[in-house]
Amino acid sequence: MTLVSIPILIGAVGAGSWASLAVAQAVGTAGAIIVGFGWGITGPTAVASATPASRFTVFFDSFWARLTLVIPVAAIAVAVTFLSVQVAVGPAALNSVSYTLTGLLSGWYFTGVARPWSFLVLDAAPRVLGTALGTAFVAFGAPLSAYPMAQLAGVAVGVVVTAWRIGDGRFRRPMGWRSVIRTLGAQSHGMLLSSVSAVVTALPPVLVSLIAPAALPAYTLADKLLRFATTGFSPVLQYFQGWVPGVIGAARVRRSVRAAKFGLVLAGLGGVAFALLAPFAGSLLSQGSVSINLPLSLAFGAVLVLLVAAQVIGLIGLLSLGAARQYARYTVIGAVIGMPLTLVGAAMLGATGAVSGFAIGELVAFVLEIALFVRLTRQQGDGSPTPDLSDPFPT
Repeated sequence: MTLVSIPILIGAVGAGSWASLAVAQAVGTAGAIIVGFGWGITGPTAVASATPASRFTVFFDSFWARLTLVIPVAAIAVAVTFLSVQVAVGPAALNSVSYTLTGLLSGWYFTGVARPWSFLVLDAAPRVLGTALGTAFVAFGAPLSAYPMAQLAGVAVGVVVTAWRIGDGRFRRPMGWRSVIRTLGAQSHGMLLSSVSAVVTALPPVLVSLIAPAALPAYTLADKLLRFATTGFSPVLQYFQGWVPGVIGAARVRRSVRAAKFGLVLAGLGGVAFALLAPFAGSLLSQGSVSINLPLSLAFGAVLVLLVAAQVIGLIGLLSLGAARQYARYTVIGAVIGMPLTLVGAAMLGATGAVSGFAIGELVAFVLEIALFVRLTRQQGDGSPTPDLSDPFPT
């Protein structure tokens, strides 16, 4: 849901129905992560490292493999949504389907080949247009189900035009089941990362909905602001995903270190800004009907720092340095620690407790990741020449 749609939907259908849509979005986003099967994580590096001739194969192997996952994953997303929300159940279930389908989008390909305008026009714009139309329909009296239906149409258009553009008007015919299974099997590290990411995306709002439903509107609104904040960092992160693996050897190590320093400073500044501004932004967007208190905004600010920092160190640094397996392992460790703490925190302290428990798990994973990153950059940088100051750094 776009930032503008939040006050419109809350005003039109109430905070409770909007919160149900937000929970469904989290569930559908988790479904999209599973459908994406890790290509959103490993894809940019794979495409950036591939020859132009082989990129066509990389994309369509991924596309047909992901397409086989859509129906079963969407069915699970609908079932989880039905069990998690108490109001606006039908529209929420449809919303989970629309977000699950975003796993077929391939913005990661445009990131890898450094085509930001293609990403914006073909991947992001249809989704945003669908959300805008759905919001307008509801604002002018249409039933709430019109909102996810418009989003679903926008996503479907984005999937088709993205595949058409990447294939230059050509569509490779579908793969057989054996080829699909082989392609998915080759994505084992990406699959592990995507599965953990799906759990940590969907489980916290579901737990809050079930254990502390009174805190759900405040939690979902703060979580929505968090997602907007991380999206704001995405252009920088996407640039780094194509820039760092664009070279090899010691030059790649230097670029990964530069990206890490830049990204960590940016994450810290963003977290502080979020913690200070979230209460005001929440009140403004909800027209005063939902309150984000300072402890909750501080907890989410800490999560923002950790999420962005982990992307800089993990998705950009560790994957570029060949440490996908270790990165996946540390991500699992963080989830294994964080999810039980999220449950306990939600039961004891409501929304703030749930976010704090989640943050502790993210912190453990980040400490392990940055320790490995420092060690790898030192090992792979041994004997390298003095850094070339002419090596371009994004500004």
